[in-house]
This record gives sequence, C-alpha cells and structure tokens, in this order.
Amino acid sequence: MKDKTNIIEALKPLLIDISTIQPDPRNARAHPERNLDTIKASLEHYGQRKPIVVNKSTMHIEAGNGMYEAAKLLGWKKIAAVVVDDDGDTAIGYGIMDNQSALLAEWCLPTLKDLLQDLDTGDFNMDLTGFMPDELEMMMTAAPPEDAGADDTGGGSSVVTCPNCGHEFEPE
Repeated sequence: MKDKTNIIEALKPLLIDISTIQPDPRNARAHPERNLDTIKASLEHYGQRKPIVVNKSTMHIEAGNGMYEAAKLLGWKKIAAVVVDDDGDTAIGYGIMDNQSALLAEWCLPTLKDLLQDLDTGDFNMDLTGFMPDELEMMMTAAPPEDAGADDTGGGSSVVTCPNCGHEFEPE
C-alpha cells in the first residue's frame, strides 16, 4: 500500500507511527466536519508543515488533535510530532493555551481582503483558504468598517485605519 502522507522534508526526522499516539481524551475543542475537511484539504495540498505535540508519558496529543484526526481520515500511517515530557498540569495548560491563543487573534479585515483579492486570480483554489464561498464574497466585497477611524484632520485625506490592526488604506 502506497504511503499517503504529505509531510514537508524538514519534519521527516519527527515522524512517528500514528497508531502509537492518541487524541487527548479530555480535549475541550471539537472538530466538526467542516473543520476536519479544511484540515484534510490543507494536508493534501500544503502538506504537514508543523508538528503536533505529544506527551511522552501518555502518548496523548497536547496540541494538534484536529490535524491528527484529519491525517487518520486521509489514511496516514505516520505524522510529525514533537514529543515532550510534560507533567499533567503542564500538558493540560499547554493544550488549553494552544487553542485559546488562536481564538484571541483577530483578522485585520482590510489586509485580509487585499490578500484574498491577490489570490483570487482564477489560478488558485480559494477553498484552500478555509473560507466558504459566501464568506469569501462577503469579505471581498465589504466596505471598510464605519468605525475604522477616517482621518479627520480636515485636509481632505480619505485614509482609513483598521481599528483591529492599524492597517491604513484608502476606501474604494
């Protein structure tokens, strides 16, 4: 049977047998179908580009449960993992922090819109961004936020600043 893994060369020294690890039985994050489909598409197209984190004493995943699930669904037999020797509290704390830190990040919407428009040439599969077509359309056609801090110096400038990231742009 042909190996179905798609892992970048730099991670290959970290490969472990996927059957030797287990998802965190207390993982507080669910991975619904859309999430797993997005991760699977990313693994197939981009490959695994970052390792998961596995606890040495339990072989439970501290970070990367979704990637593990997606890789298993793709039929992978190996996955790149960093194996750490954490005590129970550190393992729990790190797993929570890994998920929460992603939730605390915010999109700079004008920059995201620019990046999406750069990709939308017809040559790139926009599904690989993780956004649904209706979400992409909404973001790419949205006007800048009204509270985006238009320059009010009276000089006639129409520069707008994103309140989330500080990106400055001229509205269309």
